[in-house]
Amino acid sequence: MNLGIIKSSIVTISCILLMTGCSSNSLEESSLTAKELDQTIELTVPVSKVTLSIPKLNLVKQDTSSSQSYRYFNYWDTNAQLGISGWFEHESRFKGVQSHWSEFLSTWKGNQPTNVSFEKLNDWNIVSYNIDVQGCSQSNVKAYLVQSETWLDIHVSSFCNGDIPKADILNYIKNITVVNKV
Repeated sequence: MNLGIIKSSIVTISCILLMTGCSSNSLEESSLTAKELDQTIELTVPVSKVTLSIPKLNLVKQDTSSSQSYRYFNYWDTNAQLGISGWFEHESRFKGVQSHWSEFLSTWKGNQPTNVSFEKLNDWNIVSYNIDVQGCSQSNVKAYLVQSETWLDIHVSSFCNGDIPKADILNYIKNITVVNKV
């Protein structure tokens, strides 16, 4: 048998195995799971080494089927006028706060962010900013955390039909916990 045919066969078989879920991180191991408790919602990806717990408030899970990531979550609380979304990734995909902010700005098609500030909040690196939406200044925070080989990227925002002061969004993030799995 020709050495080129053998190499080609090995590559083809390897690709088929990876595409059929025989890799070390199958779709099931890499998909987001959510568990609603009394006061929090616990989010994790089985392959991740951390669990993210967000204050439950009256959050309602939104449809994420159009997302390109099976590690994405999106919740809204119309009573508190608050939304939170985000995803889990491997730490190797985190390129730094400035890089991700620049990437966001390059794809953002709405009004340009104002009052942009970069801060540290507990272990989170955050970017606070406002977006003018139909006469309302919507408060937003993008927060990034790398812990135990996992990069967490969350976005918390107020709704424009009733402004939430920036401090309330920051307080919400202060009450988010990330724990290592045992």
